[in-house]
Amino acid sequence: MMAYERNNRTYELQMAQNPIRARMCGFGEKDRRPMDPPPILKLIVRNEDGTLADVSQMDVNFYMVIADIYSADRTTPCTLVANPAMAPQTTSILPNAVEPAMSVMSLSSTNLMASRNLTGSTVASGNLLFNLENEPGVYFVFQDISVRSEGVFTLKFSFTLPPTPDGPPSSVMATVFSEQFTIFSAKRFPGMTGDQDPYSKGTSDQSSQEDGRRNGSGWAGKKRK
Repeated sequence: MMAYERNNRTYELQMAQNPIRARMCGFGEKDRRPMDPPPILKLIVRNEDGTLADVSQMDVNFYMVIADIYSADRTTPCTLVANPAMAPQTTSILPNAVEPAMSVMSLSSTNLMASRNLTGSTVASGNLLFNLENEPGVYFVFQDISVRSEGVFTLKFSFTLPPTPDGPPSSVMATVFSEQFTIFSAKRFPGMTGDQDPYSKGTSDQSSQEDGRRNGSGWAGKKRK
């Protein structure tokens, strides 16, 4: 976990909920197999003196977290995966292939027949949400990310602040890795875990309502009574 300082504030990302498993989604554009449970991150903001900043006074809608997929040991990006439907029959399988149909490659690969391994909504904007004690916090909920290939992976999350007119450009201010999770083929997938706790479920529900408010459905995003 890494944290950086800007505007006399320090930003730190924490995993509020780690994904455990999911079914691989393959290469169909509409094929979505969300992670179970969905990854949820919390942003901790501290003032220069180390006290917690009042996040309720911040415009968190412009805060963003970007998700990238890595190997289980967190050392190698697993950004690309070979698409067997686009590969010529003479193409050999990479030695690190998870299964014969799909070969995971790092971002440095120049294979033009590769697709992104992590698909769906890989960027989440900040939401001012409330925990079970009705305390506000800045959360990022990834309800629609899927993985194309089978294997054991981790996710790397990077928090960015928007650029300011007279300040530095947008930059990564905090990073954190998830715990390991497993992506199963359709035949091997054991089903959903059902392990989402009330705290995380409430956060996910609020995030869905907040997204609806942004789209005009009317949720105000105010403190719950």
